[in-house]
Amino acid sequence: MKRGANAAAYQAIENQLELYQLIFDIIPSGAMVTDPDGIVTHLNRPYAEFLGIEISRSIGRHCTEVVENTRMHVVGKTGNAEINQIQMIRGQNIVVHRIPIKKDGRVIAVFGLVMFQDMSEVVKLARKLHSLESKVKSYEKELMNLRSTRFTLESIIGTSSAISGLKQEALMAAGNTSPVLITGESGTGKELFAQAIHHASPRKMQPFIQINCAAIPKDLLESELFGYDRGAFTGAMTGGKPGKFEIADGGTIFLDEIGDLPLDMQPKLLRVLEEKCFERVGGNRLIRSDFRLIAATNQDLEGLINRGHFRKDLYYRLNVISL
Repeated sequence: MKRGANAAAYQAIENQLELYQLIFDIIPSGAMVTDPDGIVTHLNRPYAEFLGIEISRSIGRHCTEVVENTRMHVVGKTGNAEINQIQMIRGQNIVVHRIPIKKDGRVIAVFGLVMFQDMSEVVKLARKLHSLESKVKSYEKELMNLRSTRFTLESIIGTSSAISGLKQEALMAAGNTSPVLITGESGTGKELFAQAIHHASPRKMQPFIQINCAAIPKDLLESELFGYDRGAFTGAMTGGKPGKFEIADGGTIFLDEIGDLPLDMQPKLLRVLEEKCFERVGGNRLIRSDFRLIAATNQDLEGLINRGHFRKDLYYRLNVISL
């Protein structure tokens, strides 16, 4: 009776060991177990086939004699797991895990797992991540450039009463959040005053975004101002692109040559000024932006209004503070 019970127990253990070995061999990755000193105690069939060795010839040997560049014995000494490490094995960069098995705080074995999956996708992802990191650094640099204006009120040279008066008006405008309209002939320093107002304002550490309404083709102006979502038009960037008003959130947007703004764009600009929100081209999500607007022109806007080339309501919305 006792002998039969022992035989049954022995058979149960044999069955369990056979099951564990089947599981060990069916793992679609390379698996190896060593003792704390790095002596191989177990090696699964997929790993043996990959290494080109017989399992029986690897058992009892030091791991460094079985696998090149291994650190299983190191993990056995330190007790520190090494996860998602790259190891060169048989000319391939492979992701490996080295995990210490502990009992009562002491390392009793080390389990190693070698991922056989094609590394090409991982390499592609790594390259993409590197590219994105480079773009982020570029955007951060661009943002810092946007936040730094070249001209301040001190940059405006002149001691005449007219210049002094304009500088005083600019300083007063800087403390306000209302739109500013700067008029004057070309070369009279309209951009200089716009930057100086921004620099003297509470928004000086935020972006100063400049766009010349006369320099951008009519069919591209809307997407430049308001941005676009993916698929908005042929050639659009996959992830879409923010527009100038979106980038100017918290800062100042300077619309130079506002008199050249196409008539069909003027109601869209008026809406943004009134509601401080807009939609990207091809999108339906409402985007809010806290911006301060400064516009400039060398044209007679009232004359353009009389000729039907500029909206009167937009003019009054822009001309809250005039310089």
